[in-house]
Amino acid sequence: MLHVSQLATWLGLPVPPSEASTRAGWDILGLLRAWVEHLEAVDDTLLLEPTPSRERSVKELTVNTFHPLALLSEAWTSADFGWHPEDDAARTEALQDAAAVRRFAQRIADGWNVFLLDEGAALDDRDPQVRSPRGTLPYSTLLTSQRWHVAFHYRQVTVFLAARGLDLPSVLSPEVLETFELPRDVY
Repeated sequence: MLHVSQLATWLGLPVPPSEASTRAGWDILGLLRAWVEHLEAVDDTLLLEPTPSRERSVKELTVNTFHPLALLSEAWTSADFGWHPEDDAARTEALQDAAAVRRFAQRIADGWNVFLLDEGAALDDRDPQVRSPRGTLPYSTLLTSQRWHVAFHYRQVTVFLAARGLDLPSVLSPEVLETFELPRDVY
């Protein structure tokens, strides 16, 4: 079965946002908050253990997931989303321990919350074009793709941490993650 965006592309029509942008923004915040809460249970050793996700650690996945969200709120007004994942290694190295990773993630989650409180109502009213290293696209498309990115890595991290015996709070139900159309395979 074709997704709406696939059908629109196939027909040569403009691709509509997959969901209302305001909803996507708040979905992201819920995922970020859940991730931050899970980080409370992660010690320095587990933080660096390679996961099955291309053997990236929880620390690396946290940086790769959270950093673009700081840029996404700035892209709303600047029309520029300058995320270069190849630079994530330097950002990751700068975070010395689990406490620093938690502060990093909390700061970005708090910033995303402030962005939504300030601009959230306007997300469905305007859809600026945003430049990115992969081309120019509507903000709504960038927003929903980042929501998917956060959900995908959130699920990877929670499955990994649960497999390591951590008793994670059930902040998000599996049914909630199903709404993000994630692939069946975790890794």
